[in-house]
Amino acid sequence: MYYSLLAEQERIMWQKAGGLLLVILLAGCAQEAAPPALQPQGEYRLLPLETTRRQVDELLQGKPETVIAVQAKPNEVTPPVLFALAYQLYQQQHYHDAMFWFYTAQLRARSDANKSLDPSVQQGVTKLSEQFGSGISAYALSHPAEMESAMVQALRWDKTAQRRYNPRWVALHGSEVETSREYAFLPMERWPQIDQLTHREYARGFAKLMVSLRGPSGFTLSD
Repeated sequence: MYYSLLAEQERIMWQKAGGLLLVILLAGCAQEAAPPALQPQGEYRLLPLETTRRQVDELLQGKPETVIAVQAKPNEVTPPVLFALAYQLYQQQHYHDAMFWFYTAQLRARSDANKSLDPSVQQGVTKLSEQFGSGISAYALSHPAEMESAMVQALRWDKTAQRRYNPRWVALHGSEVETSREYAFLPMERWPQIDQLTHREYARGFAKLMVSLRGPSGFTLSD
């Protein structure tokens, strides 16, 4: 049942705005995507809230040293930081790199949400995508060839990149952080399988999106 729910979540993610948008296009400012002002308790206090918040703020401010540092060590930072990096690169008109990091952040965030037993983190991850990705998604839909190139690169890179951040960061974006002192996740031994399944469903969703946009695109599920 878990895997059927996962597939349904990924299908819904790709059906925004008439079945074509990667995320809902919002008019909200990207600065709203910074983690909310929380006072986590118990196990939640061990999660990298302040570090993520600082890195996101510096990227939104366009600090060159942070932009360079995050791109140099992308596996060390949580997905919200990669979302903020994508947003900043888009503002600088580095469109391919912005799409690449946005799709990478989205894929990683969804994988991490699928490891959590708090169903509300799914909505939290979707909100992150919406808040950071409105401009990127609009650009991608009007440049499908560029979008395909960035997505294929993200999917291929994700196959071998070693994530070194704590995937439990995602618990900070669920409702239970406000009422609980302990987060709940599936056993760690299942995480690699969840990553693989999420990767596969993400690729399938993108392939269907490309067919909807312009017919057979040359993108194969094996990518």
